Amino acid sequence: MLRWIGRILGLIGLGLMVGDLAIWNDGETARFLSIGEWWFWAHQDSLQLAQPAIERHVAPWLWDPVIQTVLLWPASITVLVISGLFIGIGRLLGQG
Repeated sequence: MLRWIGRILGLIGLGLMVGDLAIWNDGETARFLSIGEWWFWAHQDSLQLAQPAIERHVAPWLWDPVIQTVLLWPASITVLVISGLFIGIGRLLGQG
């Protein structure tokens, strides 16, 4: 199961990378879009609601610096790394 999740995440990561390359092809500066930028593009309202919800109902320190830092990471590379971790752990545990 872990390897299948890793494969699905790998496809998502490749899709994000294709999106980054398409943006570069439009003449913008070559860079990877962050997780926060992709989230803002996909669903702006949920991103704007996440901060107060996490600060009020989970822990105020969790948003800044933890989640805020993660939102600045390049989305495609982060998802591909997580995908590799899932596949690797699945292999170690002998799961399909």
